[in-house]
Amino acid sequence: MNVDANLKSIHNIAITQQVSANNVANAQSNDFQASRVVQGVDKITISPAARLAAQNSAGETMSTTDVAQDVVQMTVNESSLSANVKAIQTQDQMDQTLFSIKK
Repeated sequence: MNVDANLKSIHNIAITQQVSANNVANAQSNDFQASRVVQGVDKITISPAARLAAQNSAGETMSTTDVAQDVVQMTVNESSLSANVKAIQTQDQMDQTLFSIKK
């Protein structure tokens, strides 16, 4: 088992969580352009959301945040984080068992 892969995944989850949290925090801010995390082969990038901004009754451009999408993403992030932490804990327990057998 490769703990480095789990640590990289946790890092990516943290970035994704920050982007989603920022989008939700600014959902009511006029002219706010929501961002999305795009997963590449070995890295993630942050890009503006492809959603068009609507205008409110005063003619101001509203936020492009899709709160429902960001809340779902935050829930997925939580589950992914838990799975990666559990994998690291399992690897640690396996290593400790092997070390105790070796003694």
